[in-house]
Amino acid sequence: MNVKMINKITTNFLYVIKKLITRYGEHSVSAYSAQMAFFLMLSIFPFFIFLFTILGRFSIDSGIFVQFLESFFPKEVQKVILNFINDYVLVRDNSIISASIIGTILSASKGIRALMISLNMAYNIRESRKFIVVKLLDMIYTVLIVFGIVIILALPNIGIEMYNFINKYISIKWELFELYSQIKTIILPLTLIVLMSLIYMYVPNVKLKLKDVIWGTLFSIIGWSFMSYFFTMFINDFSNYKVIYGSLATVIILMFWLYFSSMILIVGGEINSIIKEKNEI
Repeated sequence: MNVKMINKITTNFLYVIKKLITRYGEHSVSAYSAQMAFFLMLSIFPFFIFLFTILGRFSIDSGIFVQFLESFFPKEVQKVILNFINDYVLVRDNSIISASIIGTILSASKGIRALMISLNMAYNIRESRKFIVVKLLDMIYTVLIVFGIVIILALPNIGIEMYNFINKYISIKWELFELYSQIKTIILPLTLIVLMSLIYMYVPNVKLKLKDVIWGTLFSIIGWSFMSYFFTMFINDFSNYKVIYGSLATVIILMFWLYFSSMILIVGGEINSIIKEKNEI
């Protein structure tokens, strides 16, 4: 890599950072992050009831979800979620399952709405769609994201039983299944990239292509991983929060983690907008 190329990359990087600092305050990133975190907090526990019920009905090993938690979530967040799962998630009552679905969709859709507003603001676009259309889109996007998360958890766990089930209705060559078995370790990160890209492409009220959102997508995934890692280190080193919040400490930790996760997601959208704007100049 020559000096000219390094200078160009440095210049573009500093340009994006400068724009981000300006937009952070102008677009109320912190406020929308807090709004998203609040509604995600309301939806996360009904979602786990729904998720584990679905995994159980389709005989999918829920251990893959625990591995997912251990890979991406801070330890304190893991404790809150796993304790809830162990105490409350083994549900067989259809009325509770239905309530969990409704709770997930209604609460999470408001979080998606906050993300939609913030991404529209990032692109300096007014919401031109009708109120009913927007509300329907909020719920549709929520359902699709939940479905995407289920797929992320299920894909690495597909085994011979799933192959036999599918092969009853659709003829699949065994060689294809063997190929899938060899590459399924990379399925999880690739599916996560696709899901994140689709969020950035279709949530804002503007037509975007994959090339327009790839940098924000990579930032969000990498930033989320680093944030979770350092967040865990911070929680482990500064245990005085338990003295301040007492029995509410773990819930407060989960809330903070959702807040920073929401912020990273919104900042990723701002990065996409800044780079798109610069390329059009």
